[in-house]
Amino acid sequence: MPDLNNGTVTLFAKGRIGVLKGGAIAVNNKYGRCPNCCPCKPYILAHAITNSQNPVWDLTPYQGKGIATMNNTVWRLKERGAGLIYGNGNVSRDGELLGLPNSFRTSYSYDGFMELQLGCTDKNGNPLWPS
Repeated sequence: MPDLNNGTVTLFAKGRIGVLKGGAIAVNNKYGRCPNCCPCKPYILAHAITNSQNPVWDLTPYQGKGIATMNNTVWRLKERGAGLIYGNGNVSRDGELLGLPNSFRTSYSYDGFMELQLGCTDKNGNPLWPS
């Protein structure tokens, strides 16, 4: 019998079923995503400071399946200080950031506070991003 006070999780080769606190059920696929029942939460996956001494940000660690979680549907590269967007794309059902380049290279000498953000789309298709 599931423990409704603490929650339980049963793992399977192709995913997992969880009984959350209070008795709600969550069904996740093998990538840890819950396509039909879990809310999406925008978040910052990674960040880096780029400048003339450190002009290249290697993005290859964020490529491949299973990178995005929490049912995120979109990604973008944003410079936090000026609010500039240097790239964006969709997230596949298996958590891959589609179209993410291998690296970001700055041509500026001053610090750029870069973020790789994962977002969601609301019911009207508008992207929601981390604040």
